[in-house]
Amino acid sequence: MKKIFALCVVALAALSVSAAAPYKNSIGIVAGSGIGLQYKAMVTEHFTIIEEFGYLGSYCAAGANGFRVATFGATNDLVLAYQADAAEGQGIDLDWFIGGQVKAGYIDFGGAAGGQIGFGAAAGIDAKMKNAPIAFSFDFRPGYGCILWGGGGNVAAAHAFDWTINLGVRYAF
Repeated sequence: MKKIFALCVVALAALSVSAAAPYKNSIGIVAGSGIGLQYKAMVTEHFTIIEEFGYLGSYCAAGANGFRVATFGATNDLVLAYQADAAEGQGIDLDWFIGGQVKAGYIDFGGAAGGQIGFGAAAGIDAKMKNAPIAFSFDFRPGYGCILWGGGGNVAAAHAFDWTINLGVRYAF
């Protein structure tokens, strides 16, 4: 039992080391499929959390009725990702990340206001300047969402596959 406990303590200590991460936290803006605020935290050496809030959008590539429409509104996206080193060059640390996201918010869906909840994937690259506290990220996020809208006691729902492309610029600390 003591060996198992000791092994668990060593494993947790190894997970809490962040030596390979070029920074622990960053905050800035994200733009591309809308604009908003972005906060990124390296929880462990390879596990990162990205939180975004703002006026973000997505393009519905297909849906229950075959519609194609852009959606915009106040959204909250949470991305949980695995991040690893891609390359290290003169003045820059380059990492790649892959993970999943959950999202919720208020949207304008083709002229009808409503709410959206959904989930999806996230994949991208993250670059940190070695001699400056600036970090950049570029990612692609395909996803699935349930959009609810209506009025006068009538509520309608649609299911949509959507995607976003984002560029983030953050102050790293």
